[in-house]
Amino acid sequence: MTNNELYSYLNDYIKVLYDRQNRGVKLDQKYLFGLQEYYDLLKPVVDCVINHKDYSLNELRSIIYKQSGLEEKVRNFIYTREMAPGLVFSYGTKNYQETIVIGNRQEVTLDDNNNIVPAVEQMTEDTIFDLASITKLFTSLSMLKLIQNGTISLDDEITKYAPEFINLKGVTIFDLITFKVPLLTNGRVDRAADNEEAEKILFSIYVDTTSKNLSPYTDMGAMVLKYVIEHATGMRFYDFVDENILKPLKMNDTHVVVPKMKLDRVASTNLDFKYYKDGNIGITKEAPKGVVYDAKARIMGQPNGIASGHASIFSTEHDMTNLAKAIIGGQVIDKKYVEMMAKNRTGRKYFDNDQEKYVQYLGFLCYSKNPVLSSSEVFHALSGKTLASAGWTGTQLTVDPINKLYFFMAGNRSHNRMTFIDPVQREKVMTNENGKKTIVLPNGNIKVDATKFAWERDTEVVHPSIKLAIQYKMLEDIYNKFIDTKIEQERNVRSI
Repeated sequence: MTNNELYSYLNDYIKVLYDRQNRGVKLDQKYLFGLQEYYDLLKPVVDCVINHKDYSLNELRSIIYKQSGLEEKVRNFIYTREMAPGLVFSYGTKNYQETIVIGNRQEVTLDDNNNIVPAVEQMTEDTIFDLASITKLFTSLSMLKLIQNGTISLDDEITKYAPEFINLKGVTIFDLITFKVPLLTNGRVDRAADNEEAEKILFSIYVDTTSKNLSPYTDMGAMVLKYVIEHATGMRFYDFVDENILKPLKMNDTHVVVPKMKLDRVASTNLDFKYYKDGNIGITKEAPKGVVYDAKARIMGQPNGIASGHASIFSTEHDMTNLAKAIIGGQVIDKKYVEMMAKNRTGRKYFDNDQEKYVQYLGFLCYSKNPVLSSSEVFHALSGKTLASAGWTGTQLTVDPINKLYFFMAGNRSHNRMTFIDPVQREKVMTNENGKKTIVLPNGNIKVDATKFAWERDTEVVHPSIKLAIQYKMLEDIYNKFIDTKIEQERNVRSI
């Protein structure tokens, strides 16, 4: 291969990616990542190949990894700014998987007197995480599985399968799986006294006809769809997931109730702090290892093995990477259904007091590409068919079925950190010279402010990792085109 051949290939490659980012999207989702941006991202790959023609594929990957600066960003995010106790994240291609392990899965715990005491446990590759809202992905995949085999239809009304939702007559499966209708309940599920009361409140759900649905993302639709799955199949929701997704993919560490023998591997999401307007401090103490952080999922029965459709499931990086690759390969649902998932069903531009704003861009219980990068769970350089899901506890999944790339991150941001600070109290937040934010609580304790975790993890972890995956994919494609060698399946674990 000559240098001219490689640079010609680079230009052609960029055009393909540029075209793929626009595939299946609306006009306001097009051309979000420019040709120059693709060039700046991918030229270093070609330069690396040219400058190190005698290097192996893994040696070239190592050079590209070091050039990316990812390790420095992640170290700063976890060790310097302490935005979460720790992370395990994975990214890659069909052939190559890179996994990063950093930090701690626990920092503190409760002693016998209910006092918070130090109890450090290091993060490990096999750590089990509370997926939080990524559970919705299992609900979406289950619904599409049933549509694929003809058991249900998107146009079917909810009450056809779950008549207990008496106020949802005329509301369809499509309405809920796409966040099309705003929903309200007569009372709060998370404040119910027990599971029976929680179900009664959920069954009272109705369409809020006064809402403009400008922030359509909600847990409630997925909670309802769980009952549709159960009625349509005659199986408990988790049993259906287990039989149709977990067992076929050998996702042996994915559970609603984590077995006792595995509890020591669970990342703690307990003991986060909230600073309210009146000066009171809230501390979550209801989510010990094996119990999910989400209060609605707990009251709906997660500790007893009852999975809700919005949050309830624990898993590992290994299992979720298997799932991502299986989605790309059409092993869970047919590829045509995978490519339907990320189509924008809600997002649009609107004006509020002459200020330009956007309604959330959502697909089938997942995120679609938002025109504003800081508001987008989907990185702009990926294809228009890319789906993403994210959870409050520090989880994020990205699956690009066209470019055949994936990213999965799991963390425990809601452990020993501030996860809410009322605007009235924000003036008390201090930022040091390294960007670490802390706040002094009324009792004199100093806590890290991690309230902006979901935004800052994108620039420091998610986007750099996905860029690396794109570069690795191009490197593999160069080898496939110009070098007569078989690319083996490989995995690299880095503890930093």
